[in-house]
Amino acid sequence: MPAMAAGLAACGTAGGTGEFRPPPAEVVAAHDCRLSPAVLMEGAEPTPLPGPEAGSVPAGFAPVAAVRCSASLETVEDAEGRWSAVREDRLTGDFDSLITALSQSSDEAGKNQLCTADLELVPELWLLDGQGRAIRAAWPRDACLKTKPGVHEALAGLAVTDSAVHRLGLLEPRAALEADCPSRWKLPVEGSTLLLPAPDAPFAPGTGEGAVPGLNAEASGGALPEADEAAEIRACSYDAVAEEGSGSEGAAAGESGPFKVVKWVSGTFAGAATLTGGNKTLVLEAAKAAEPAGECDAAPSRFAVLWPLLDGRAAGAALTVELDGCRRIFDLAGTSRNLSAEAHAAVVSSTR
Repeated sequence: MPAMAAGLAACGTAGGTGEFRPPPAEVVAAHDCRLSPAVLMEGAEPTPLPGPEAGSVPAGFAPVAAVRCSASLETVEDAEGRWSAVREDRLTGDFDSLITALSQSSDEAGKNQLCTADLELVPELWLLDGQGRAIRAAWPRDACLKTKPGVHEALAGLAVTDSAVHRLGLLEPRAALEADCPSRWKLPVEGSTLLLPAPDAPFAPGTGEGAVPGLNAEASGGALPEADEAAEIRACSYDAVAEEGSGSEGAAAGESGPFKVVKWVSGTFAGAATLTGGNKTLVLEAAKAAEPAGECDAAPSRFAVLWPLLDGRAAGAALTVELDGCRRIFDLAGTSRNLSAEAHAAVVSSTR
């Protein structure tokens, strides 16, 4: 099973104090891999309704097939774009060994249980009878909630007779993929560094080839290239959606204190354009010369993210321009400045 990180989570007894078996699983009309923990943990859309609890194999239930759902989400692409997806494998064969393995008891954890701190990714397992009815099978686990080896060994003895991938939610529409633009973006907020999208962005954050330098630098600093250091600017435009309040960074309404309520303005991809030549030079030089912006509460209905590029690779950190409203320009750290009217007009005209 895949695992993440390793270490000791606690000190104390190394074994459990008892055993238990879950109640018999409910027999339902059909299986549903959208109920996989990977789907629910990632918040994939549409969110499925809660399914039956996993349990032991009910007396008299005779499986003729098993369905194993992928323990982590996958991605697939089609004409509409890139989707999150879950894979299911159908297995057939002699189920005696699997039934025996599933009938094992799970171990109860002891006080101050000694366990490794790795996370096991466990596939969801369904059993199907001859009528297509299904149960959600519970994996027997040890005192550290790790699955016991018997079920894995029994599944390895079955044959995979069919596989399918089920689309869940659209992550990146085709237009955004072809434009090399993230499908969603948020206006930076001062003091809250905006993380670059990965891995679907046209270039990677961090260091090394293709990296975006100066992640926390101000727009007037080294993150913004000189006009001759970028061949073009990719302008990804977004339609703003309702403001989202950030409860983690602000005080509640009416509450006194030094904190302010931070509101994020997010947007969905609307289109892309390229600024070259005089317009590219005008915007980069104006961004360097821009003065700090004053207070302004006019929310934009549209904004654009400007990516300086050289040979298709990042030549500097992204800048965000409000196409209406306060008409400011932001660096990744959320510092806002006033862009000249001429440079602002060049960005607006390119994104129409």
